[in-house]
Amino acid sequence: MDALELAGKTVDYYALDLSEPELYRTLSAVPKHYQHVRCRGLLGTYDDGLDWLKRPENAHRRKWILSLGSSIGNFGRQEAASFLQGFADTLQERDAVLVGLDACQDEDKVYHAYNDHVGKTHEFVLNGLLHANRLLRKDVFKLKDWKVIGEYDRTTGRHQAFYSPLKDLVVDGAYIEAGERVRIEESYKYSPTQRNELWSRAGAMPQACFGNSSDDYRKQFVSLFLQYNRTMNVRCLLFPAQKPVPLGARILFRCLQNLQNINLSSSMIKTLLSRSTLKRWGRVNYRDQA
Repeated sequence: MDALELAGKTVDYYALDLSEPELYRTLSAVPKHYQHVRCRGLLGTYDDGLDWLKRPENAHRRKWILSLGSSIGNFGRQEAASFLQGFADTLQERDAVLVGLDACQDEDKVYHAYNDHVGKTHEFVLNGLLHANRLLRKDVFKLKDWKVIGEYDRTTGRHQAFYSPLKDLVVDGAYIEAGERVRIEESYKYSPTQRNELWSRAGAMPQACFGNSSDDYRKQFVSLFLQYNRTMNVRCLLFPAQKPVPLGARILFRCLQNLQNINLSSSMIKTLLSRSTLKRWGRVNYRDQA
């Protein structure tokens, strides 16, 4: 935001959070001298934020959706694609999404990130039981009766955490045996192949990728297409002849011509983007056979 302010860009930044105190805390840290960047808070869930984006007054505003943490990893892989696809009908041609993904594939490193030797992460997870007591307005859960179990599932490429009672319990009328597991957290990690599968399922077009030196965290800049069933309605494409053309997302958008309607699947878009040149003028027509 500092860079946007220095550049004199007029930007409205909306922070979405479930916690009103957290919104006040974070937004109060924004410098008061900003003249071009205006910050506001949205209180609610992701679905509430999506509904807000669909309001008529927001329909034609240019939008960038930022998910800079790794929270999309808390969705299952198909759920993550559906979540991203849900934003497609709120975005226009110049809009985009910046998504942060946990790309770490080191099983030991992932495990110890969630299961530190001093137990801070487990203490944080157990706090969920105290919050449940506050919501229920009675002490249903006693921390001394519970422990947290964390494990890495290499088959699915995710870390998961469980509450497990240390003895047989009856919780609000429900019997829970000692050692039984109640899963309360999943965190999926994304390899390069899994990232590409996510974009394909979501109907997203990768435009740029930013990662750290160890390649275990990635921020991906993508555009989303509104997807109907398994195809996307896109116009026929026309490209210049005899010139190497980098078929990035900007070029693809600029080359959309008002010719004939075609159906272009997300996997076909990926194939198209992998080509560095087209040798002659010509229409590129694809149809999803699935």
